[in-house]
Amino acid sequence: MKKYTEHAPYGVIAIQLDNGDEALYLHGDCLSCADFAEKDDPVCALGERLAETLGVPFRLLSLPVPNDEEWSWNDVVAALGWGKTRTLGRMAVRPVLECSTSHMTLIDSHLLGDLSRDTATQEWVHDTGVGFMIRLDAVRFPVLKLKREGLSGAARWVIYQGMKKGNISMVHFSAVGDNLDGFPTFDW
Repeated sequence: MKKYTEHAPYGVIAIQLDNGDEALYLHGDCLSCADFAEKDDPVCALGERLAETLGVPFRLLSLPVPNDEEWSWNDVVAALGWGKTRTLGRMAVRPVLECSTSHMTLIDSHLLGDLSRDTATQEWVHDTGVGFMIRLDAVRFPVLKLKREGLSGAARWVIYQGMKKGNISMVHFSAVGDNLDGFPTFDW
């Protein structure tokens, strides 16, 4: 199950109140709080390092302490407009692997172009204009189907590893995608 907080910003948000209290959020989920009066270790600097490591945006918000003496961090984020935390099914949000088209051969490119126009496969193989998007969860045994269609072993290996290690639902072979370490590339 995956959780998300409605209207929470994407990335790491550090909130520092004018009394020195701090809280650290990732995509709206509270990771840590620091009470200045209790001499807790600050968390804002940790948030910057976390955002850099994850490759997500970082924002520091400086806010006043809420007027209510019995305030909680939930009150602070509610005032920011963040909504309820919702739970999604395990298949509702899944990653997409974007990588360079150099991980496939020129023959693969022609093949995927043909598949994107074929009525039998166009529902799960798409020409994006900069490459090809393959919806792996749209068919059963997608790697086997791609093998039968003639996709190279190198391209299938990228897809298989993405499915196995990243639980990806789609792969986008893109002209603007990055080369993946440890996978063969082709110069065409």
